[in-house]
Amino acid sequence: MDAIRAAAGAGFRAVGLRFDIEPPGPVELRELPRLLDAEGCSVLDVEVVRLSPAWSEDLERRLIDQAAAVGARHLLVVSDDPDRSRTIDGLRRVSRRCREAGLSAVLEFMRFTHPATLAEAALVAAEVGPDLGGLLVDALHLARSGSPPTELAGHAPQLFPYAQLCDAPPTAPANDLASLIDEARHRRLLPGQGGLPLVELLAALPAEAPLSIEVQSDALEQTLDAGERALRCRAAAMALLG
Repeated sequence: MDAIRAAAGAGFRAVGLRFDIEPPGPVELRELPRLLDAEGCSVLDVEVVRLSPAWSEDLERRLIDQAAAVGARHLLVVSDDPDRSRTIDGLRRVSRRCREAGLSAVLEFMRFTHPATLAEAALVAAEVGPDLGGLLVDALHLARSGSPPTELAGHAPQLFPYAQLCDAPPTAPANDLASLIDEARHRRLLPGQGGLPLVELLAALPAEAPLSIEVQSDALEQTLDAGERALRCRAAAMALLG
């Protein structure tokens, strides 16, 4: 609830919600659409289906139902399963269920997931088929996986329904997966405060693709409340957009 108010107060027209770790109860799930309407916000995406051999399809169904209940456009999917065929089968299942519920499943790639790169993710998407809503390009993960923004031009624009912006130093703190995970979850920078090729990424993305600001930062969380963090994220993004 507080995240929605903070985002709306900063001028954002949509929010992303995390339902896998702290799922909303029945009362909150009924109240969320009313709050979103009152604040003039919609839900861009809900996180996260995390495919693995231990993944629960009961949790998957719950996440899809909850995402549909709040009118989310997308349900974010990542795969921790190194078995490519299982990942594809899982994506087909999630994508089909999402389509039936009125939203789309979107696959995010990262150096520490499967697939790990844009090229690998695009091949997986082609095998999954049209039920998959596309790929989520995160500025940090694109850079750390070794792909320049120009690589997006080799794919159909509709493969990228939205994107996530943040910033970071131009080179990774270290090349091991533990360091990459730590950076992604704790040490992101506001857009324009690092050295990622964000201008080039914006130029490569479809003009109509919504931009989500994802700045997971322990430093910002420890010093600023949610409202101020949202204000700074929007100000940084608007400065980048010119």
